[in-house]
Amino acid sequence: MKNMSYYIVLFLFLALFQSCGTEVEPPPPQPPSPEPYFKKGEYGGQELPGTEHLTWISPSPDGEKMAVVRKYTPGQSDPLYQLWIMDADGTNAELVTYNTGSMYWHPNGGKIVFNFNPHTTPYLYVFTYDLETKNIELWNSKKDQFFDKYTSASAGWFDDGERILIGVNGKAYQQKYERGVYILNVKDSTHSGPERVLFSPLELGNNNTWTVGIQYTNDRSSSNRALYNLKTNEFKWLTTYDTTSDSLRIYTGYPEINPTGREIILPKFVENAWQLFHINENGENVAQLTELGGHEVTWTRGKDFFIFNRDTHKAPGARYIPYKYNFHEGTEEPLWPNLPESVPSFPEFTTQNPIHLINYVD
Repeated sequence: MKNMSYYIVLFLFLALFQSCGTEVEPPPPQPPSPEPYFKKGEYGGQELPGTEHLTWISPSPDGEKMAVVRKYTPGQSDPLYQLWIMDADGTNAELVTYNTGSMYWHPNGGKIVFNFNPHTTPYLYVFTYDLETKNIELWNSKKDQFFDKYTSASAGWFDDGERILIGVNGKAYQQKYERGVYILNVKDSTHSGPERVLFSPLELGNNNTWTVGIQYTNDRSSSNRALYNLKTNEFKWLTTYDTTSDSLRIYTGYPEINPTGREIILPKFVENAWQLFHINENGENVAQLTELGGHEVTWTRGKDFFIFNRDTHKAPGARYIPYKYNFHEGTEEPLWPNLPESVPSFPEFTTQNPIHLINYVD
């Protein structure tokens, strides 16, 4: 027979167990997650009537001029993607041409290279234009040229002012050269490459060392953002998203690289809005730079700031305002706070004398 002490110990243990069970309180409820600043549909989209949308904004190397690509004249559907050059303060705008994409300043500021894309066709043409002599030259699509098809696009000048980075982005009918990265010398028309096959360069940076862009695979199942070192041939992925759903095109924009540094700016769609992130050459997220939205980034050689667009309307329908982000100070402000509505006032299209580039191509 068990002695009395055994039952006393058992009783105390059960009492303690029951007491502990009743006194344990459930964990406190977790605070609700904060609501995103932007609700769905509040950032980006179709421009509000009468407002401007400048898809490309680039200051000249000396800071005296500004080149912009204007999506269209508000209230009119044509011509699209107008290339204007104006004073740095947003005044005295002059129309160069239209149906253009990206453009890049020559290191001395007296010349530009840009891409021409007739909006009724899938064609791409590379032009250089001398702002003083008004001389314009076409560098692809002609039979006597190496790039004898209309599938090439420029991605920036090298510091020597003689070479431009070229991306062959599509496979044209009977095209003999591969898709990929090339370097074209506009002084003697020679070329080198492909430096890397199936790579579509978007920007040239880090003192002519890196190019960032889109790397395709042979079966075109991947189109992730990537970095290619032109001097060492080293290749690195910047994004590695699930390519089966093509989520990359939905949730990340085109990377922008500092022309004279290692900084890479990547737009990402998070919490219902585009925001800007600083990433490194390994694709690692270093810091989120914006909280109120940002996309369509340009960074000009020798500047400590980059320019981006922001939708300031916060409601269906967008009002795009150019902003300047001082990278070293971590500050941002409207690019043209001195102007009404912080955007340039363009003269009437009928007062301008643009170059009709369609007359220069076959």
